[in-house]
Amino acid sequence: MTARLPLQPGLDAAACDADADYIGVRVIDTLLREDVRECASRGELHHGDALPATIAATTAASGFAADQRWLHVGHFGGARLWIPVSPTRYMQEWRLTRLPVLREDAQGVTALHDIGAILAAFAEGLPTDAARLFIAYADECRTACEHRGAAQGERARWFAQPGSADGHAQPAWHLRMQHYDRLAAFLDHPYYPSARAKLGFAVGDLAAYAPEFQPAFELNWLAVPRDRYHPSGDALPPCWPEFADVGLPPTLAPSLAETHVLVPVHPFVWQHHLDDFLADAGLTGQVVRAPRTHLRVAPTLSVRSLIVLDAPEWHVKLPLTIRTLGAKNIRTIKPSTIGDGHRIQTLLADITERETAVRGQVLFTDEANGAHVDQRPFLGFILRRYPVQALGDATAVSVAGLMADTADGRCVAQELADRYHGGDLDAWFDAYLKLTLRLHLTLWLRYGIGLESNQQNTMVVYGDDGLRLLLKDNDAARIDRGQLTRRWPELARRLDGLEDSRIVVSEALPLAQMFTTITLQLNIAALVEGMSQRLGTDPAAGYARVRRHTEAVLADLDGAGEDTAFARQVLLGDDRLYLKYLLIAASLVEKAQTGAADVNKFYGKRAPNFLQVDA
Repeated sequence: MTARLPLQPGLDAAACDADADYIGVRVIDTLLREDVRECASRGELHHGDALPATIAATTAASGFAADQRWLHVGHFGGARLWIPVSPTRYMQEWRLTRLPVLREDAQGVTALHDIGAILAAFAEGLPTDAARLFIAYADECRTACEHRGAAQGERARWFAQPGSADGHAQPAWHLRMQHYDRLAAFLDHPYYPSARAKLGFAVGDLAAYAPEFQPAFELNWLAVPRDRYHPSGDALPPCWPEFADVGLPPTLAPSLAETHVLVPVHPFVWQHHLDDFLADAGLTGQVVRAPRTHLRVAPTLSVRSLIVLDAPEWHVKLPLTIRTLGAKNIRTIKPSTIGDGHRIQTLLADITERETAVRGQVLFTDEANGAHVDQRPFLGFILRRYPVQALGDATAVSVAGLMADTADGRCVAQELADRYHGGDLDAWFDAYLKLTLRLHLTLWLRYGIGLESNQQNTMVVYGDDGLRLLLKDNDAARIDRGQLTRRWPELARRLDGLEDSRIVVSEALPLAQMFTTITLQLNIAALVEGMSQRLGTDPAAGYARVRRHTEAVLADLDGAGEDTAFARQVLLGDDRLYLKYLLIAASLVEKAQTGAADVNKFYGKRAPNFLQVDA
């Protein structure tokens, strides 16, 4: 039997084993879902009563039932894998029943519990460079286990404190938002299995900078030459520093203020990476490090987006040299996103104002302001301003946090249903589905727009006037500009100057893929499954509810003259739905091999269509 992941000092052995098993099961489910190395499509299904004798003896010794089904994968190399599987319709046909996975070779059968050993088995027979990615991913899984253990410990500590249960008891909208962001941070991404890992952070860095711990800290500041500084917009938070505030002496500051501009830097980058970045950019002798920090901030769910504590309607998004959701996803700021996010935000605001079915029900953050330094993704910022007048006494919760546990044993969605829908969870879900599907199907089919409004970028906002949605960070949309121009040429002009060429598409499929993988799977299906697991109910009833709402919106769009045939086929007619190959694209295969222009938009059509249920 293989060894477990190494025990970290000060951590309980049983807890570490539980974290390792949790991550391991998630990883193997993803390997099956994304058909890594064709494990699912080429694997052979065996029933427990038809196994080779050597395998049958090991399965019995491992406590598996006699009728357990096994996926036999024999095409990787010399060894063969036996994976215990159970049927499912949620995103894949087969999921792991439980550990261990069995590895069979000439020396016998080995029960594999450790995800590193399982990934090594998946890498057998690959060229050295390709196998290296699987071994590197095992390190990411170890980091995920460490970070999960730290997060679980912090959640237990926080939940034991008086007053941690009720986010609505917080006296202001931004404090309620922080409360629910913290809850959301403890909940893992539905589909990327090692999302708990913030690669680049040590465990100690989590307490200093991660939303699970809700720390407060001040930013560092760098004076950069004005001719290297490229701003968008001219608004700044009222507490943005002057040169004297960051410790630059009066004798120096007057002349420096004429030639330089202050740029915020995350303290983690300041401490660990800034010198190398400046040297690579040829900026070392041209910038001045401010000796004092300024501007108190706290991390939001996205880690690098920080709430300005003395002006909480302002958030500042900074480059942060960690990687999340895969080794390729380093969290710097691509300069093009500053202007593109604002262009798309204003376009969306115009659209929702003209659409009577959603008018007044969709809010946006103002994304007009930011800056970069000479197109360098490590040096710049985006300022995001929340619509404070509209939020007022409201409660804003990211979709990512709706299934998160609260200290009193409910999930956040149940808490919202209890407060705003008289405890009727179905009524809460109906309201959410009606608005979410109306908005995104209209954007897709009438305007040719697909938004990457994922769980983190979409918030539900509850107040006295009911449910609204708040959208932010819209720089990664896909837009059929031809469709938009034919229908609404004045709106299409909003896209003039787009910098990221990947945004504009010329066919229907990218919009369908965006809607399916973001709105339908991340923002809806994950909730159906989460509520079903929590309540012990059949998810088919939830999917029937989703189908009814989808059909109702499509019927209304049909009646308004929109062409819904393709959407009906993709969403309701096809046996399979598109899904994102998140693990393959972000960690296990080089980008040159996948051919994906964006590692977050690499798709396969493998998910069973959970909407093919009785309506």
